[in-house]
Amino acid sequence: MTVESNSVSGPVAVHGSRPECLTEIFRDEANLAVWRREPRTECLEFARHFASEISSFERFVAQEKDEPVDEILPGWALAVSGARAWLADVRELIAMYRCLFEPAAVGIRVHVLADTMCPRFHTDRVPARLLVTYSGRGTEWLAEPDVLRPLTPGPLPEQPVAENRIQVMPTGSVAILKGEAWIGNEGRGLVHRSPAPGDTPRLVLGLDWLS
Repeated sequence: MTVESNSVSGPVAVHGSRPECLTEIFRDEANLAVWRREPRTECLEFARHFASEISSFERFVAQEKDEPVDEILPGWALAVSGARAWLADVRELIAMYRCLFEPAAVGIRVHVLADTMCPRFHTDRVPARLLVTYSGRGTEWLAEPDVLRPLTPGPLPEQPVAENRIQVMPTGSVAILKGEAWIGNEGRGLVHRSPAPGDTPRLVLGLDWLS
């Protein structure tokens, strides 16, 4: 497991090769935990196929209990090779998220993006968001030493950061981003953005903690 930060007092990012590293998000000084993993081949092949076929898609489902997740895909996609493997991966991640945070409900969002959804660096007004990019370039983020925070409470200013300082969440990895609504994390949420459009449409799964 590795910890990234050149700032003693600022938030840190934690990376690991085992799922247990995600529990590091509970450390006061951590605002990002990344489980670097390789999903099953059929899972990634489905994601690439689905993203290229549909090109643009968004669906949100609020799940209060351990309910089926098939409805997050259009009906025709359930017959695509690898769909069951992908859905099994999603179910496993939802179970992990529930185990970590015990939310009353989980918001499940699936995006297929050919364009950039959030091109500006920003923080999220959520307690903790899980993100996985199954196809295309992963979410971009900034290590704390490269972040320009506002001196007083307010919007995040433009980030004058060099391209070679921009970090990228590896495709397939599981990331938990601590947001501004996490108690005690006000003004310290992870600074991130969607990457510029590439040759491959992005298929992104997001899980949110709903009260």
